[in-house]
Amino acid sequence: MLSETGTQFFGYYPGTVALVTAEHAGVRNVMAAGWHTALSAQPPMYGVLIGRERATHALVAGSGVFGINFLPAARAREVQGTGVLSLHELPHKDKFARLGLETLPGAPLALADAYLYYRCRVIQTVATGDHDLFVGEVLEVRHDPACYDGQRLFTGEAAVYLGRSTYVTTTQEREIHVPESFS
Repeated sequence: MLSETGTQFFGYYPGTVALVTAEHAGVRNVMAAGWHTALSAQPPMYGVLIGRERATHALVAGSGVFGINFLPAARAREVQGTGVLSLHELPHKDKFARLGLETLPGAPLALADAYLYYRCRVIQTVATGDHDLFVGEVLEVRHDPACYDGQRLFTGEAAVYLGRSTYVTTTQEREIHVPESFS
């Protein structure tokens, strides 16, 4: 294994990309976030790191609310588009329309094609270098029942980000089951 310094390989590891949705003062946005995680089960909390220069940062900070959405592999192009397109640079300031992303009626932060969605209220903001960690109390969870089995295991096709605009998908055929105990 080679040892390197710097950030050339930093952040390039397989993982799902969350789409963060936010709205404040009549402006809404959706952005891709590779740095996100569940933080607590009781109470349920979820965290997302957002760069301070991002338009979504100001919307989350201003509204105190954000959505976390997970889209299936079939929507990888749109997932990538939310990370590549900047609200600062769009003439009509609407990434949702530009990418064909719709929200659910009565849930303006929930993307219609998401297989999983969390609505979160910001309870803490932690400065972490060039990003802020927004810690959210999970207020609502929605899921697509067609993407989960009776044990609530995900059976859909998730887009797994490898880095540099490259995605692979999850499939049942490639499932690896690890025993729950090691004796």
